Amino acid sequence: MPYKDILIHLETYPDPTPDMALDQGLALCTALGDQVTALAPHVSIPLKTNRVADFALKLGDMAKAEEGRSRQNAASLLDRFEAQANSLGVFGGRLSPEAELFELPELTARLARTRDICVIPYGRESAACQGVAESMIFASGRPVVIFRPNDARPAQKGLGTVLLAWDGSRSAAAAVAAALPALTAARKVIVLTVLNEKASARAGASQDLIRHLERHGVAAEPMEFDSAGARIGSVLDHVALRAEADLLVMGAFGTSRAREFVLGGATRSMLEAPPVPVLLAH
Repeated sequence: MPYKDILIHLETYPDPTPDMALDQGLALCTALGDQVTALAPHVSIPLKTNRVADFALKLGDMAKAEEGRSRQNAASLLDRFEAQANSLGVFGGRLSPEAELFELPELTARLARTRDICVIPYGRESAACQGVAESMIFASGRPVVIFRPNDARPAQKGLGTVLLAWDGSRSAAAAVAAALPALTAARKVIVLTVLNEKASARAGASQDLIRHLERHGVAAEPMEFDSAGARIGSVLDHVALRAEADLLVMGAFGTSRAREFVLGGATRSMLEAPPVPVLLAH
């Protein structure tokens, strides 16, 4: 059964999500399921200064201009999304709430809680997208797909190969459960265990998972890869590209300290530079 209620997040400030990222994000959404809603929050910039400084520097005018630019970016993105989603028969709605910049991660996580899955295309500046992605992954309770737009990526027509990273951990199990609609829809599923990286990821560790997937009609094949001392992020990059994966599924590990996330090595690597679309669940 495909995902029935998908949310795609679009950036409006300081730079809008590029058209190519929106187009590829919508194509990915249609491969995952149907009924896609676009979220493009526009920012408010409240001024906390005195009247003399405001008058001298015209800060109020500058703030209003930036807010207007964000609203215009949101409207343009949502219009493009709606036209394309309607043509594909997957339009599920459009949202453009107002929020201050620091409120955006919490806002998007809250809205994602009532969706099946959220897709986040990375824009030119990935730092803002990473903050939103972290909040969605660890605060929404829903799976998140992140990806970088790629000129060489063909139009998505269903899911071909899905690479599932399995180390036997709780977060990996959560990712399997969250990704079942994608796994059942894929033409090929590979269960990857990276050896000599952590104690739980041992030879043969994927056998019981493959049994479980068979119960759901997924004929997965195992793959074991020796890390040979390489960083886990580099290994996942290499295998995902070599397997020509349309989607990498993995658990996300992280803890929150003083409102900042301390991420596991593989999670941080994927958030910073996903080699292919990556589905993360916590």
